[in-house]
Amino acid sequence: MAVRKVVTRSSCHFRGYFPSLKNGHPVAWESQLEGGFFRLLELSPSVLRYEVQPSRERISLGDSVVDYVPDLRVFLKDGGEWWIEIKPTKKLLICSVKQKLSAAAIHFPATNRNFSVVTEELIWREPLATNLQKILYHRRGPYLSSSYYVEVCFQLNKYKPQVFHEVVSLFGTMEAWRLLGLCIIGVDLEEPLIEESKVFLSGGHRHADIFA
Repeated sequence: MAVRKVVTRSSCHFRGYFPSLKNGHPVAWESQLEGGFFRLLELSPSVLRYEVQPSRERISLGDSVVDYVPDLRVFLKDGGEWWIEIKPTKKLLICSVKQKLSAAAIHFPATNRNFSVVTEELIWREPLATNLQKILYHRRGPYLSSSYYVEVCFQLNKYKPQVFHEVVSLFGTMEAWRLLGLCIIGVDLEEPLIEESKVFLSGGHRHADIFA
């Protein structure tokens, strides 16, 4: 549960909710940059779930102790966890912000926790950003039922499609995109997504993964 309210009417920031399947409920975001990062988390095979404004930390800043609330806590399938701060690069040039995040970068490892600052250099880089937006636009409905998942895996293992248009031939266009959005199949998100894009049926190389 967030330690402070994320979405408020009084803020001048652009805010909204992201429809997260991994969390099983909509997740509030405070900026389009955060919303863009949520797309990457949804399609990262190592991410189990994530929560916003996860904790209120007391960090040492010079001779004083100040409150700090990280943007995200990411839970990985291997049991690992990361605390994340999302900031535009230009804000990292502000002295007070730079000092606070430098203190946070000391605080979290000192308590045996992973901490990273993520900027638009990762989130908006192309073709990653366009691919993420396109795949999640086409994702529809919940996860596959157990019986349908078994049938899909059977078809994939039987025919072993090598490129995306072969997946379309097997399941149809809408279902092929849904399988991509649910990470049943994967692609290299660092390359333009086209009909001839190579698809992966297993392995951690499916989709971009900043926690690998």
